[in-house]
Amino acid sequence: MSAAEALSAAAARPARSGGLLRRVAGYSAMRGSAEALLGLRGILLATLLGPAAFGSWALLRLATRYAALAGVGVFRGLEVELLQAADDAPHRSRASGAALGFMLAVSGALATVALVASALVESSTHRLILQGFAAAVVAEATYAYALVVTRVGATLRRYALLEAGTAALHLLLGVALARAFGLAGAFAALALSSGLGAAVARWMEMRPRVDAAAVRGMLATGFPVAVTGVVGTLLQTADRWVVAAWGGRELLGYYAFGAALASAGAALALSVRTVVFTEVYGEAKLSGAATALQRHLERSLLPFATLVPPVLGAIGAVIGPAVTLVAPQYTAAIGPARLFLLSGAAMGLVNLAAVGAVAAGRQTLLPAYAVGALAVNFGLATLALAAGLGLEGAAAASLTGYLVFAAAVLRLNARLSGILQPEQLVARALRPIVWCAGAVVVAGHAAAGLREDAAAVLIYVLLMLPLLPRCRGEWRRLKGER
Repeated sequence: MSAAEALSAAAARPARSGGLLRRVAGYSAMRGSAEALLGLRGILLATLLGPAAFGSWALLRLATRYAALAGVGVFRGLEVELLQAADDAPHRSRASGAALGFMLAVSGALATVALVASALVESSTHRLILQGFAAAVVAEATYAYALVVTRVGATLRRYALLEAGTAALHLLLGVALARAFGLAGAFAALALSSGLGAAVARWMEMRPRVDAAAVRGMLATGFPVAVTGVVGTLLQTADRWVVAAWGGRELLGYYAFGAALASAGAALALSVRTVVFTEVYGEAKLSGAATALQRHLERSLLPFATLVPPVLGAIGAVIGPAVTLVAPQYTAAIGPARLFLLSGAAMGLVNLAAVGAVAAGRQTLLPAYAVGALAVNFGLATLALAAGLGLEGAAAASLTGYLVFAAAVLRLNARLSGILQPEQLVARALRPIVWCAGAVVVAGHAAAGLREDAAAVLIYVLLMLPLLPRCRGEWRRLKGER
């Protein structure tokens, strides 16, 4: 099969597979189980370790997220290389080996620096965090490579099973080792789980090589997206740095607990991206960017923007009673957790819209959008804490930053697709997130005033009634997609 034929097959896949909805639902069920396991791991670690130690765990996770960006987009470039070389096994092998070799070199250098630094610091907590980082960074880089190769070259079912199996390892090893050895055990489990997840992926090549030319080719595609990833990660974490600087590790522990409860929105968007990205790239290659983006907006972006926020808001409405029952020491995390759920929906829209930007070759615009959103996030989070609005205020600042970013990337998609009034599409896409965020906050505070947690659900449902006609129409249209 030629590269053009491979792209044609990717673009045509929806018609043969029974529709986008069925495939997204099937993959999302597996992805949802993985996210549920990881979320449960966070909740159990928080209860086992306590707020201060869980704050240290959150600092390590922040550090490993930044370390993943040191690959400067090589894995995103690898995705494109593997798709375009569907009929060229030597080229695929060369690209895969070069990407793995590059990431092992980068992560190994970071691990070495962390180990040297751990020998120089006086704080035992900081020393442990640095040692945990050194162990985790190499294992996570290898596992990230396994995910990319599996996502492009294997079946969606196998990819989902790899994610879910590794998440189960994270839960089982994380809880067992944290119970036995405390924070050090939790750090060790992080590295072990990622390493074992990569090791079981026996269907892929694991042969790192040094190939500067191949790496340069992948970076040419992936670097602009990586810059966006750097700023996007800053956007996703700026409020947490502000919280840590303002209130220390313990306050960060409460805030991170809220985030652990609220990863569903972004996870569902990643599920949709995993299903559609090959089709969008393929259709852009064959039919042009405008046609591909029009279909992407109709089949992925607008349904996600309409249908997901009300569901996430409903989850937010029941978070209060659940936390009070299971982990009452973390009641301070209830307010931010409600908004984190909707922030996940907004960032999910960014991730889906970025697929369209890359397909159209306009990914170089994404970093500037992310910088603007980062400034909003950081500035508003600082003002919220200074004004005494607490962790919920910081989470609202985070949501606002995501909405700014989503608005910019959605407008780009709409403009590239040929829509004459892109601002109207942006408003249509973001209105449900804003409405649901306001509804879940009002419901939560009203229930607190009534001292009846169950009232939050009823109030939220009543506030959702104006959105029902649009949700029903979008659902019927999506079910009719073939």
